[in-house]
Amino acid sequence: MRTNFIKKKRVVAGSTAVEGALVLTVFLTTFIGIIDIGTLLFRLQGLTERARSGARWGIVNVYSETNIRNVVLYGNSAGGTTPMFSLTSAMVSVSQVDIGDGITKIQVRITGYPVRFYTPFISGNRTMPPVEVSLTSESLGVT
Repeated sequence: MRTNFIKKKRVVAGSTAVEGALVLTVFLTTFIGIIDIGTLLFRLQGLTERARSGARWGIVNVYSETNIRNVVLYGNSAGGTTPMFSLTSAMVSVSQVDIGDGITKIQVRITGYPVRFYTPFISGNRTMPPVEVSLTSESLGVT
């Protein structure tokens, strides 16, 4: 009688370990996925803000592609040594379009930004979709 009790206890302990491993796997995958999504959204918002500030600088000041690129990369028009978000000048493109009636549009586009995912099943290096911001001089009240 006592031997049956010991065997049942071992079977229950083994199934608890298997259930715990399965629950832990699902929990850790979900947790790492949430962290990856949060990091992606943070980077996307940061890149959008960098592009917006560059376009804004180009509308308010005299158009200079180099200065706008410096605002996007370093946060100021003079330049710097360490770019924000590990951007490179090859990732940033700046263009000015005359849309008529003295109104110009500045477009700042950030492409090819690499992102690393750690979530199982989708882990690896990916490229973030392009971020593009366009501002017109009309938005400043210029006529």
